[in-house]
Amino acid sequence: MTTRNRNLLIILIIIAVAILYNFIFSSKNGNNGSLLEEMRDREIKSIISKKYINKHNHNIPFLVYGGKDSIIVYRDWWDKVSVGDSIIKPKNSLELTIKNSNKLESLNYKDKFGLE
Repeated sequence: MTTRNRNLLIILIIIAVAILYNFIFSSKNGNNGSLLEEMRDREIKSIISKKYINKHNHNIPFLVYGGKDSIIVYRDWWDKVSVGDSIIKPKNSLELTIKNSNKLESLNYKDKFGLE
């Protein structure tokens, strides 16, 4: 292998490592923060119209409300929520209230990340 080819290979490896590093760490750190920020900014007062698992996006569970809006929920919340339940989340809060005539559930995004 010539020196030129070796240098090109080293540069390509460095670029690949940098891209992988950015992809891995931005998805671990950035997604959680942005999810929390997005949830904190939303105000929800609606009825759950659909529950689905997005198989094309890592099997992430979603709740659809108001006909078209949706939010990500955690798998351990899945059985606590039903189509037809009321969903309430005040703006600047990370707490969802899910209720119907038989139940009242408080689900908090903050608890999932151990934040105070």
